Amino acid sequence: MIFNIHKRGFTLVETLVGTAVFVLVSLSAYKAFGVLMDAVSASQAKIAATSVVNEKFEIIRNLPYENVGIPNSIPTGEIPRNQSITRDGYSFDILTTIRNIDDPFDGTIGGTPSDSSPADYKLADLDITCSNCKIFPPLKFITLVAPHSLETASPNGALFIRVFDSDGLAIQGASVNIENTQTNPDIIIEETTDNEGWIKIVDVPPGTNAYNIIATKSGFSTDQTYPIGGAAGTDPISPDATVVVQQVTQTSLLIDRVSSLTVQTVDSSCVALPNIDFSLTGTKIIGAPSIFKYDTHNFSTGSSGNVTIQNLEADTYETVLTSISYDLSGTSFSPIFTINPNENKTLQMVAVPHTGMALLVSVKDSADLPINGATVQLEKGEFNETKSTNSGPCQTPGQTFWNNLASGPYTLTVSKIGYQTSISTIDVLNNWQNQNIILTP
Repeated sequence: MIFNIHKRGFTLVETLVGTAVFVLVSLSAYKAFGVLMDAVSASQAKIAATSVVNEKFEIIRNLPYENVGIPNSIPTGEIPRNQSITRDGYSFDILTTIRNIDDPFDGTIGGTPSDSSPADYKLADLDITCSNCKIFPPLKFITLVAPHSLETASPNGALFIRVFDSDGLAIQGASVNIENTQTNPDIIIEETTDNEGWIKIVDVPPGTNAYNIIATKSGFSTDQTYPIGGAAGTDPISPDATVVVQQVTQTSLLIDRVSSLTVQTVDSSCVALPNIDFSLTGTKIIGAPSIFKYDTHNFSTGSSGNVTIQNLEADTYETVLTSISYDLSGTSFSPIFTINPNENKTLQMVAVPHTGMALLVSVKDSADLPINGATVQLEKGEFNETKSTNSGPCQTPGQTFWNNLASGPYTLTVSKIGYQTSISTIDVLNNWQNQNIILTP
């Protein structure tokens, strides 16, 4: 007897599709399991962190009230500023802040009514992070600690610091370092501004020009007070803060986003010119009569003919060509220019070989904007030459240039339709000089 049995198996395509589906389902299940385990680990880490913080709070509450503070800080005490603790396999970093609180219930220092003992109680702030946790958002814990006895009149004052930007807006999260080396031991406070840009420290020991304050933030400029006789000289614009008994000292610091400046050097045909030296100087003054915050810095455009200067503070700057073999014959905007916060600016400098004395004339209107197409006439004896602003192959708005000049006085006549003609005498005495002319309608 013959049996005819037809058997059908899986094709290769069906096998591959089935395998792919199995792998996809397996991976999804594995990923879900991984997420679940991460969540469990994060929950366990949070429980461990909470346990650590509760222990720290118990220690703080059981300390004598006068010892609740940070060494070398305000209030001073026995609690470390930074601690690292391992618990249940998790490594925690704890940042502790202790602050005196001036409760408005009985008045405030400098307020109405005025509180002669403004340190009513203390606030303990613990920020905790985990260095070996896969998922662990920073945690913040706060508690209040009150004194056991009645308050008495304070022999100290208060220091209120506000950090803001150039628009007057508060800078939240700015880092502020406060130091007083007149006390024993030194007072060193590192604090962060609140949502309104304030740091308010109560019960501060008095001192004349005693508190040096520096404010900064990542991506922002730096502002500070200056000690008398330090970097800002004997007459700083913002001297170190003075704290007076039972009075509030308010200090303001201005920081803003930093900017960059790219400087390109080209020849008279606008071809890149390498290795040209120049200087950059700011105009903000930190000390009378003329100590600049950004003093003269020297740079070179290198082999590519350009260089980028980072982390510049918003300011008005002046650039000068310092290569002795070249003169500056024009720039893409005025050699004296303003950089705004969070700005990336590019300055092109046209350099020509030095041949005798040189004069760069910049013509602007009353709004400090360059005037193109102005007629500029330079005369001295038999020498008489007329040029137009921004007339060369490279863009040099409002500028024109002479070199190989003889020294001595020249008559400079600048005119344009719609503006009053300017006639002045220019003494050409230097190898290179810039003359600004303002035309009025």
